[in-house]
Amino acid sequence: MDVLKTVADYMAEALHNLGVTHSFGIIGKSICPIALKMVDYGIEFIPGRHESSSGFAAGGYALKTGSLGVAFGTSGPGGTNLLTAAAHAKANNLPVLFITGHQSIKELGIPQCQDSTSYLADLADMFRPATLFSKLVERGDHFSTIFNHALSIALADRKGPVHLCIPFDVQTERLTECRIVLPEREGLVSYQNYDRVISEINQSASPLIIAGKGVNRSGAHQELVQLAETFNIPVVTSPGGKGAIAYDHPLYHGPVGVGGSSHGDELLNNSDLFIVLGSRLSDMTICNLKPENHPQQLIQFDVDPTFVGKILSSSTIAVGGDLRDNLALYLQKLDPSTVTKHEITISNDYNDELPVLAGLSLASVMSTMSELIPYNSSVFVDDGSHGFNAVKWFNVRRPGSFIFDAYFACMGNSIGMAIGAKAASPGETVFCITGDGCFMMLGAEINTAVCKDIPVIFIVVNNMQLDMALKGMEKTTGRIDGTIFEVPMDAVKFAESLGAAGFRCETQEEFAAAIREAIALNKTSVIELLTDRDEMPPTAHRTLDLT
Repeated sequence: MDVLKTVADYMAEALHNLGVTHSFGIIGKSICPIALKMVDYGIEFIPGRHESSSGFAAGGYALKTGSLGVAFGTSGPGGTNLLTAAAHAKANNLPVLFITGHQSIKELGIPQCQDSTSYLADLADMFRPATLFSKLVERGDHFSTIFNHALSIALADRKGPVHLCIPFDVQTERLTECRIVLPEREGLVSYQNYDRVISEINQSASPLIIAGKGVNRSGAHQELVQLAETFNIPVVTSPGGKGAIAYDHPLYHGPVGVGGSSHGDELLNNSDLFIVLGSRLSDMTICNLKPENHPQQLIQFDVDPTFVGKILSSSTIAVGGDLRDNLALYLQKLDPSTVTKHEITISNDYNDELPVLAGLSLASVMSTMSELIPYNSSVFVDDGSHGFNAVKWFNVRRPGSFIFDAYFACMGNSIGMAIGAKAASPGETVFCITGDGCFMMLGAEINTAVCKDIPVIFIVVNNMQLDMALKGMEKTTGRIDGTIFEVPMDAVKFAESLGAAGFRCETQEEFAAAIREAIALNKTSVIELLTDRDEMPPTAHRTLDLT
């Protein structure tokens, strides 16, 4: 007689069949049935030190594989600790399945430790605005319908996180049948405005391509280059779009916005047509665009219509659907005889002058780092002044290898993301650039990497202060309350206590030597950069008048 499978069996089997190889989280009673079944089905469990980091790791895994990442936490606080990572995944279109535990349905209404019900912390409700779909699975016979729906949403063209809160007794419930449908990718394109798009590009006097994060998320790097070269249009990148095109491509004119170059921002203010590829045009991108310089026309490619045509005063042509699929279709349909090759009258020398400082300049370190690392590397960058210095100065050689989020801007996210990405792509060299503020939040994940032999190289920029906040507050208010910790961290000692190799650097030469040794070691390493505290981050123009 066949033994009926449980809900946990069906979920673990489906995830295995979907190609999931790793899951990330922290174990607890209410999530045990599913977590352990994943291991039984060959999905390696990476236990984190904080659920938030486990959620970020699942995001890094999803980004690197292009498929589903899985993160779980137990009921109550285990679930609420995942919320930040869920919102980060939503902001970055990362398909992550967040699974949280719940007390048994038959015990609903009885006060219990780590309550996930509406009597205390309703996780299904909490995750709703932070994900594309969130649902409590109240019965085993409802599981297949809800799970299939969650997968189809997470892996659709838009992509994003989903959340299932599954009670303990539902996880262990045995089912006579459970049909799981694994979604197949269906490229959705928008062809209706093709003629208008091509006409506007041809008629424009000074078009500009703004390459956003969507280029990196959809892998549309070749299509971006082909579009730019076909019409001979300059390209600038948003902070999150950094690395959409190689730094030395003749048509690349640098980053714009926070961490941008003055040259790129000048182009932004002198163009009559923006061709926006996968950017929301947030304040981090257009902070230096003057209202009177909004272009006459805007062509905006975006899988998410939420902000399309709503930010600038320009007349807008919207193109929905997957960016890469749309660009490939537009380029395929293009008649070369109808193309207008635009004349570019300015050079693409977008480099500003490096600062000259008494101590180690982070800008100088970032400007040479790409020469020191293998071409097949990915660089995950945390939020803060170090992040925007990287946006401004780091030279991306391999398109798509620079990962930075300036939109939700969650401190510490890149630590977990780098671990998840390395787990998904063990043959690639993975770096994480973070700061002492971010590192003190979630730096214990170094031990996760050590325990599971996931050799990420962490670069910790230590200027012994919350630098971006300090410089911004000082400029706008004249005060620096809460931005300095009286006893600064020692990143090397901390790293070594967690089992990682540690390197302390106060010069460019020491940094270059540490990079070489860390790569050769092929083990989890932390390189601490003691940088000049007076170095101004490239963020000072984005400030608020609080007087």
